[in-house]
Amino acid sequence: MPEIRLSPCRGRAAWNLPPRSGPEVVAKAVVTLNSNHITNIPEVVTAAAVAALSGPQDVPTAKCSEFQGKRDQVIEALQAIPGIVCPRPQGAFYVFPDISVAFGKRHGETLIGNDVDFCAALLEAKAVACVPGSAFGEPRALRISYTCPTAQLAEGLKRIQAFFAELA
Repeated sequence: MPEIRLSPCRGRAAWNLPPRSGPEVVAKAVVTLNSNHITNIPEVVTAAAVAALSGPQDVPTAKCSEFQGKRDQVIEALQAIPGIVCPRPQGAFYVFPDISVAFGKRHGETLIGNDVDFCAALLEAKAVACVPGSAFGEPRALRISYTCPTAQLAEGLKRIQAFFAELA
């Protein structure tokens, strides 16, 4: 049975329950709760899904258009940086540019040896937060989300371009 996720197109994060540890009595209660949670869809969730799928589609259509514009803005800005390769995402609201061109270079006194170093230096120097690609199995990349307001996104992209321009 296919999984239908409504949250991203409605601007909400998906709900997840990360692994937990604790006393056995608590663990058993969590297993019971989880079993009921994943096998029984609450009525309110069912009603919300029906309303979302059968109601007006202007909000998802507008959000889709907005995210396509932001995606294009991000890709254009990143591809303007020499050596950056940025695959075009097909449905996500983040990109994974290959930033390995920065490895072995310095930003000021900071040596960029990998994606973690890059993200730490970018945050420290330009106050731009990105997630190292190694957290997603791609150590030559970083993850840039484009869910923030357009003005913040544009400023962040300028800062990323400036950061790359300052590498030696």
